[in-house]
Amino acid sequence: MARSFHQSLLAAAVAVVVGGSALAQDTPLQEAVTMLRLGKKDEALSKLREILASDPSSTDALAMYRSIQQEEWYLLMTTQGEIQQVAQSILERAKVERNALSRDAEAIEALVVVATSKDSDYPTRQKAVNTLIAQHGEFAVPALVKRLGNKEDEDAQILAIETLSQLRNSATLPLIEALKSSEELVVRNAAAALHQIGDDRAIPAMARLEGSTSDAVSKIAKKFLAKKGAAGNAVDLLLAQSKGYLSGSVPAGAMSSVVWQLVDDQLVATEVAPLLYPTELAKSCAADAVKLAPSSVAARSSLAQAYLAQTQLIENSIAMGDEATKALEPVVAELRIAAMATGTDALRGALEAGLKDRHAVVATGAIKALSLAELIGTIDQSSLVAALQSTDKRVRYAAADALVRASGGAVVPQASTVVAVLAEAVTEEAVRTIQVIDAGRESAAAAEAASRVRGNAVDASASAVEGMHSLLVNPNVDVVVINENLPDRDPADVIGNIKKDTRMANTRVLVVAKDVEKAKERFGDSVGVIQGPLTGEGLVAAVNTALEGVTTPSNLRAEAYASQASESLLAIASQKGDISGAIGNIAKQLNRGDAVAVPAAKALGLSGSAGELPALVAALGAGSLDLKKASAEAIGRVLGRMSDCPEDVSTALIEAMKADADVGLRQAIAIALGKAKMAADKKASLIESLKRIASTPTEG
Repeated sequence: MARSFHQSLLAAAVAVVVGGSALAQDTPLQEAVTMLRLGKKDEALSKLREILASDPSSTDALAMYRSIQQEEWYLLMTTQGEIQQVAQSILERAKVERNALSRDAEAIEALVVVATSKDSDYPTRQKAVNTLIAQHGEFAVPALVKRLGNKEDEDAQILAIETLSQLRNSATLPLIEALKSSEELVVRNAAAALHQIGDDRAIPAMARLEGSTSDAVSKIAKKFLAKKGAAGNAVDLLLAQSKGYLSGSVPAGAMSSVVWQLVDDQLVATEVAPLLYPTELAKSCAADAVKLAPSSVAARSSLAQAYLAQTQLIENSIAMGDEATKALEPVVAELRIAAMATGTDALRGALEAGLKDRHAVVATGAIKALSLAELIGTIDQSSLVAALQSTDKRVRYAAADALVRASGGAVVPQASTVVAVLAEAVTEEAVRTIQVIDAGRESAAAAEAASRVRGNAVDASASAVEGMHSLLVNPNVDVVVINENLPDRDPADVIGNIKKDTRMANTRVLVVAKDVEKAKERFGDSVGVIQGPLTGEGLVAAVNTALEGVTTPSNLRAEAYASQASESLLAIASQKGDISGAIGNIAKQLNRGDAVAVPAAKALGLSGSAGELPALVAALGAGSLDLKKASAEAIGRVLGRMSDCPEDVSTALIEAMKADADVGLRQAIAIALGKAKMAADKKASLIESLKRIASTPTEG
């Protein structure tokens, strides 16, 4: 039976995307297709799940693609539901199959000479072009761009455009940079090549060229935009593109190890870590927008967001133990300085955008910058205040701390709310980050409920693509929770991406399923299964089980939250602010590490009362030397505000003085006892016990 036009079109489109011809083979994919043809849909689905569970590489996926006929691909791609999703997954993996690209400049130049020479016959030229595509990709673009500007050889210009059009999307980003050339001929021909390629990523750049003084350049840009049906000014389009990149929206197969810049009219590739690739693209778009509209707060804010996201991604990855990212630690300060230079208004805008888009790395990065940039006189107008209401505790905690730091603890905006947030933060002992990927309303509610539980920071995505984008830009996640049914991808595809990403080597994966046993059979032992529908209580319990006995950086994260909160509460108390709402929680932290316990003890000394003395006395007897000193001083301050000294407290102070030889601690205890309102005879007895003659100490 003849294929319909729609069938032929789809088959041709798939063939163009992937390349190669089908080879009849008896493969698992062929078996699945045969079952589907026989009407055994469940068996076909089971076989396809088996294929995806094996996590095929791009090479394997390409071999699978070539193992069946185009009509059979049409059958898979048009069968609604999970079968279609699995087929799409295999196809996308096959699309990115390629050899490691070579940057050998001499080899590239030799091939470009052949590809752009009118003296080469077509087969010879095409062979050179094919080699450039297969072995060099985007690294061939600089040599081809040189031909675009060769005024002496028009044929070379035309053949270079043709070669670039065959490189297709891999040539897009370096060509967009080439549009900034000072040579009009290069700009015209680079625009022509981009017109031939037709990549949407060139839309903002073409919008900029639409108003070019060169009629030829302007005409090409207008034709490109008309073909794309694109409208809008270049600045707005650049900012939208920057926002897309910042959310991890990099086209499938378009990730690279380099970013391109035009330096002295020469294309230069700079290495960039995969973690930072999307944010580098976002930064480039935003920087271009700032050049076009330097007075635009939105443009400066967009640039600040990219810089700030990078600072947080690096710091978070280092905290997660990523050794590869450790080398970038010195760069963080420079990135933050660049962000600070955009201005306080831009930083506030960055925080507003981070809150609106629920982009935690942008929001927390902006909060840190604002803690340094805000002025006491205008801090009440800052977006830091709105951040106190965030449902993401990472953002909420950071905002409370920043408001205290920026105000010096004196006139703190929304003081009672700040204290309440810090009272929550100071108790954190282990904060796990959780990413839920599920389109259901129940799961969104469960994620919100779980995030309110101490120790959990939960984010939710409604689709596989959204979830994968979130993980791409923020891979520092302890647990990913995925529904067995997603609207746009097979969950096994998401799981496969997580397994491949070395940044998520310690990330645990849980699948929400109606039938637990079937899900275990489908997904294997490498993931856990939660009985659906998801609830907040069920989510927390499943995460606790998944992380039982697992060493994660969650304790370090929590200790950072708690220590910052403890310091902030001390700062407020030092300025005679009211921290009564947090006193009860502070008193429970004296058994923690010194970073939390010492400022907590000092804060209790400034704002505590008789009810906190037992906790301070306990720390005096069991803490580190620094904590003992802080506790002794705090006890003295509290006793100084009381009309009498409890018997057990004075006894504990005296015993501690006898037991410890450290002069500084004994002095702190003596000062505390001096402030205590004790019975005259007890005071006299204490003084007698401390009587000393000023003679040289004897040894032995």
